[in-house]
Amino acid sequence: MKRFQNKVAESGLSLPVTAIGALCVWMVATSMFSGGLSAEGIGSLACFVLAVYLMVEMSNGNALLRIRSRMVSVCFMSLMCTMSPLFGSFTGALTQGFVIISTLLLLSTYQDKGSPGRVFYAFVFVGLASLTFVQTLLLLPLLWLLMATQLQSLTWRSLFASLLGTALPYWLVSPWFIYQRDASLLAGHFASLATVRPPFQFGTVAPSLWVAYALVVVLTAIGIFSFWHHSYEDKIRIRLLYGYFTWMAVVCLVLVVLQPCHFDPLMRLAVVFASPLIAHFMALTNSRLTNIMFIAIMVLTLIVTILNLFQR
Repeated sequence: MKRFQNKVAESGLSLPVTAIGALCVWMVATSMFSGGLSAEGIGSLACFVLAVYLMVEMSNGNALLRIRSRMVSVCFMSLMCTMSPLFGSFTGALTQGFVIISTLLLLSTYQDKGSPGRVFYAFVFVGLASLTFVQTLLLLPLLWLLMATQLQSLTWRSLFASLLGTALPYWLVSPWFIYQRDASLLAGHFASLATVRPPFQFGTVAPSLWVAYALVVVLTAIGIFSFWHHSYEDKIRIRLLYGYFTWMAVVCLVLVVLQPCHFDPLMRLAVVFASPLIAHFMALTNSRLTNIMFIAIMVLTLIVTILNLFQR
């Protein structure tokens, strides 16, 4: 028997309806937090639209769900709407877009040890993401570990390709700094890697955003538990890909608590990796309890969205 959650998950209207709602939230958020339409706001919207498209491609290209569903991108948009004060950040939107493209390329290397070319391009986008958010470089060891264990594509050649790819954006921007005869900006960019703020400084972020964070944590935990409880129904490849999403989401969410000063970019990355986990729960479970949970999640997401949309 198809329940309400299954009808929504399989409906072709879910994506366009959510997209229209997200656009309305963006318009209201822009007028309230940015004082009206601006070039930065338009840029962040363009990045958001691109991110949604890339999430659709990630889901379809890797068959993340066993049914025809757009829930991965629907969950992505819904969770981003709960953090509407972040919509005006163009640099945060760029970081998120670069990481999604990098993830798409990395997932395509699954069990392909002869793919240093794709690894190179994937880490070019990691390098680009680090230009807007230098702490992205701290994720490099985790990415290499997940390439070895989950994607099973790490070799000495791909490791070297990843280093070259990450360094390429810096090689391209260095001549400009040399021309300007001001290397202090680039040095300061890397110096911020060694600057660690005191952890658990929750006062640096609005309380309503911490409510959104708590919602993402709870939904991610539900998604992880649900997936691994039903993982026997998925192929080994899908299990390993979801293992990749799980570790990336958990690490990003932990880093948010340890370094709240980077709430914007870290939460954007956490949402990218948490969305497939949450979508799997929503689309592929079918019981009275999960149906009630689905309705409750919809209501809570709407409440948190409104809370952050009209916060002062």
